[in-house]
Amino acid sequence: MSRLDLALRDFVDALETADDDVGFKFAADRFADRLGYRWFAYVGFSEPTLKVLYSYPGSWAREYLKNRYQHIDPVIGVAKSSRRLFQWNRRTWQLRSASQQRFFSAAADFGIRYGATVPIFGGFGRFAAFTLATDLDEGLRDLAPEAVDTVQLAGLYYHAHVYAKLQLGLPCVSAAPLTQRERQCLVWAARGKKMPETAKILGVSTRTVVFHIENARSKLGVATVAQAVAEAWQRGLIAR
Repeated sequence: MSRLDLALRDFVDALETADDDVGFKFAADRFADRLGYRWFAYVGFSEPTLKVLYSYPGSWAREYLKNRYQHIDPVIGVAKSSRRLFQWNRRTWQLRSASQQRFFSAAADFGIRYGATVPIFGGFGRFAAFTLATDLDEGLRDLAPEAVDTVQLAGLYYHAHVYAKLQLGLPCVSAAPLTQRERQCLVWAARGKKMPETAKILGVSTRTVVFHIENARSKLGVATVAQAVAEAWQRGLIAR
């Protein structure tokens, strides 16, 4: 078994037994070290929850939050529009804005100069990113194809376990009085989507969305869509 296979197997085993932030941080930190990286970071955008796990220096984390770098961080920006792992260093962003260049200069002051990020997409606009980073300063080094696949899988495994075990997503209600489609329509209604917009997102007709919304409203015993959303929230049938 190769070094990468062993690292991934150990990582997945650690995720199986992790059940809190400490366990998840330990698993990712050890995986990063085994692949030659110094730090890891996971950011999960699950409205209204923002879940962040990392092993970066605490001083950098405080600097990041203090300066609201999440709004200009180009790694997050690129991850939101990517489908596969991408690698970056300061020179990668040389054509970016002055504020983003200052961001990478600040990161470099804390030793964060190079990394690989896995973008992860979830339902209802949810998004996450899993990053391995280090203080290498010799520039971008392409990962071997097998290493890219390993890190990509690791990011997906990590997100799946964090999402499920730390309850970041929609509740799984086996005895829910609503069908999956009815819950989907209510979630999009809760996010401000009108029925034609929801129909376009789901790839169905507006009439079908109206049908599911009306069924949900009837089952919940309410008169309006807003009341249906509120009642579904209260019963834990859709996530807040």
